[in-house]
Amino acid sequence: MNKLINIKGAIFDMDGTLIDSMGIWDNVACDFLKTEGIVARSDLGEVLKSMSMQQGADYVIKEYSLNASTQEIITGVNALIASKYEQELLAKEGVIELVESLETLGVRMCVATASDYHLAEKCLERIGIKRYLEGIYTCGDIQAGKDNPKLFEHAMEKLGTTKEDTYIFEDSLYAIETAKKTGFKVVAVYDESSKKDWDKIKEMADICVTTMNELL
Repeated sequence: MNKLINIKGAIFDMDGTLIDSMGIWDNVACDFLKTEGIVARSDLGEVLKSMSMQQGADYVIKEYSLNASTQEIITGVNALIASKYEQELLAKEGVIELVESLETLGVRMCVATASDYHLAEKCLERIGIKRYLEGIYTCGDIQAGKDNPKLFEHAMEKLGTTKEDTYIFEDSLYAIETAKKTGFKVVAVYDESSKKDWDKIKEMADICVTTMNELL
């Protein structure tokens, strides 16, 4: 059964978990390179999928010999997608209801995301979730991607909870692998972007849901 047993802390991924946004990331790097007059390889989006913004920017600079800094790349990419986060992207099914339910139970909640802090903040505030969160922590702030447990551990420390009573909510296989290897409980949330990995995800996660409604 999909029961959150003894939950005291919830660390939510944002893209693909709380909001339906993974689709815009599929081509954003290619779109950015187009502005530089460069045609990207067709597999670029897949290659960057498991990287933080900083890791992805460094990769693109090296692979495409760009004369730009990491921050310039990040700023350029964020500019391309800013309006989506500020005006368009919506919460995934059952997300708002689950967050409200956890809040009534006194569960401490935060977001741990690879996205830019300001984009995350604006989006989460617009869809009505930010007020329930104790913090928004990013890979950029921690200087580590989700292939490293540092972000999850930092978020847990801020919540003041333990691995025994903290659940990580994620949609990506690589992040779920990191969380499980570090000893966290994991709720895997289905997203089309991770469809090919879903069987592996189901074997690894403690709880697997198609939508957050299944946890209510």
